This record gives sequence, C-alpha cells and structure tokens, in this order.
Amino acid sequence: MIRNTKKIIQALAFLASFMPGKSLSAMKAYKLLWLADRCHLRQNGRTITGDKYFALPKGMVPTDAKHLLDGDATTMETPKGYLEHWIEKVGDYSYKVLNTPDLKEFSKSDIEVLERVLAIYGNKSGKELSELSHKYPEWKYYEDMLCDKNEKNSFPINMDLMFENSAEDISALFDQSPEVLKETREIYHEFSTMFSI
Repeated sequence: MIRNTKKIIQALAFLASFMPGKSLSAMKAYKLLWLADRCHLRQNGRTITGDKYFALPKGMVPTDAKHLLDGDATTMETPKGYLEHWIEKVGDYSYKVLNTPDLKEFSKSDIEVLERVLAIYGNKSGKELSELSHKYPEWKYYEDMLCDKNEKNSFPINMDLMFENSAEDISALFDQSPEVLKETREIYHEFSTMFSI
C-alpha cells in the first residue's frame, strides 16, 4: 500500500504534462485527481494516489496534494528533494512540471484511468470541474454543512460515498455495474482494514 507521496507527485506531473505550457492550476489538478481516484477506486478497489479527500465549498480536495502544492507538511512521507525535482510552483495557484513523469510509479490501470480522465475532462476549467464535483454524493452529503456559516468549511470524506452513483453523471467514467461496485468496495474495505488507510 502507498506510504509516501511519490504517486501523488507523479500524478500531478502527469496531468500537467498534457497541459499548455506544461502548467496547471491547483484547483483543476485537485479535481482531475479526484475524478481519477474515484474512477480507479470503483474499478479496482483502490485509488491511484492513496490520498485522503476532504469536501470543501469548491468541491473535493486531496489532502496531501494540496499540502505539497502549498508547501506544507504532508501526512505521508515525502522523500527529500523529490517534489522539487518534478514540480515548480507558479504564482499562488498553479504549478508546472519540470521533468518527464516517471511512469514506473504507476500500474497499467493507473495510466489508463488518468488518460481517460484527461480525454474526457482535460479541456474543462477548474471552475467547471468544481461545479461538476458538486453533483456527486461525496460532496452533496456535506453540502448543508458546507453552506452553514456556523459550521466549519472542510469535512473528511467517507470514501464509501465514492461507490455511490450520481444521477447527473453523463460521462460514462463511472458506469461500473452494481456487481463490480460490490466487489471493489469489499476489496477497498479489506485493504483499509489491513493497512488502516
């Protein structure tokens, strides 16, 4: 099971490598990571990055990916100098990839899902993807609390919600059958118990 942030960094690098100027806004990167992790979780019983997600007013945010781009300490180990070799911050809200992503960090299914997400959503803006994320159960579950000014504005997501369908999804990215979802949810819970993720 993933115990460091290498795959998160490589996923960020991979996504940016397909963008104009090889740069990407943090918001768009977070939403593309969420889409890829959601899809891979439903198909294979694990996420690509191993990151933990929070629901915020603008949608789902992967914790360690945000910490990496914000220059904050990560919950998983980040090898010294690893981030700086691959990614450079550009202004306050964007980053660019410095080197060709190391695909050895990914499985075949990881790459297939990342490429599929880019094919479907790569041309969308961060704002469009933020609005899209509001249609999914893992955000809608927390919507009332996120809109309540007396509540905090960040909630750790119950990953089981990612196995639920959105009536508004028309991309076919999340078209897994009930049988597949039952199996992958069981796989996810088995690994969660074994590795306390």
